[in-house]
Amino acid sequence: MSKNGLICEGGGTKAAYTAGVLECFLDYGIEFPYTAGISAGAFCLLAYVSKQKDRLRVTGVDSTCRKEAVGLYPILHEKTIFGINSTYDFVEEKAPLDIEVFRNNPCELEMGLYNIENGEIEYFNKAMYREDGSVVKAACSLLMLTRSVVIDGKRYMDGGLIDMIPVERAINQGCEKVVFISTKEENYVRKEAGKWQVNLAKRIYRKEPYVAKDLSIRHLNYQKQWDCIKNLEKEGKALILRPSMDMGITRYTTDSDKLGKWYDLGYEDTKKRIEEIRSFLND
Repeated sequence: MSKNGLICEGGGTKAAYTAGVLECFLDYGIEFPYTAGISAGAFCLLAYVSKQKDRLRVTGVDSTCRKEAVGLYPILHEKTIFGINSTYDFVEEKAPLDIEVFRNNPCELEMGLYNIENGEIEYFNKAMYREDGSVVKAACSLLMLTRSVVIDGKRYMDGGLIDMIPVERAINQGCEKVVFISTKEENYVRKEAGKWQVNLAKRIYRKEPYVAKDLSIRHLNYQKQWDCIKNLEKEGKALILRPSMDMGITRYTTDSDKLGKWYDLGYEDTKKRIEEIRSFLND
């Protein structure tokens, strides 16, 4: 039997969909020997690997619907657009990570981080996970919208600046087949970063010019990664799970009712395809 992998992209609060998919996986016993997540996708995967359904909804919906999550409050208290610290603390308070189950689960988990010191992606596995949350906070630290996180003297942020879809990482780790959970609806095309964004990145990261360069070609990398997934799908080596409808959800949506329905859509979309998923994994 081939080694199967599960990969999850980010998407801000759109990751509520991913959390719903993962709850369905837990309910129907869908397991993987390897998982990889980027940004909010990595945050959701923590609860999947620790097998905590309650933490999935807290992570995907409850934590993002607070005034502390996005906007003026985190700007005033964390000097960032997204309140990474308050969000992580909220999740830990409401549904603390079962670290014992997390560590003992044979399912591997890797989270992609962008090393600002050298402009490279580094993947942190379970053995490198820190209970202070620094690794997952770094994974969710969006370029120019949040502060970077220092780990062992190095500055890190969201690996989605380069690896938005960690498909190549999964292949390099020995996965012959992958299930990809996307937060993007059909026909989504990532737009090129605006000139003002690139120029701002050049100013903020004057000593790290590769940051602005990576931002300027991010849309091209995203398309390459999607092309890779599509080619694998044609070969019968990838299965894509994505929203079956457009509900008007963006990466900044904080309405609890809307995100709750988005989460439920992830669950129901997956439930309808559960036999297809099992067949794909067991073939």
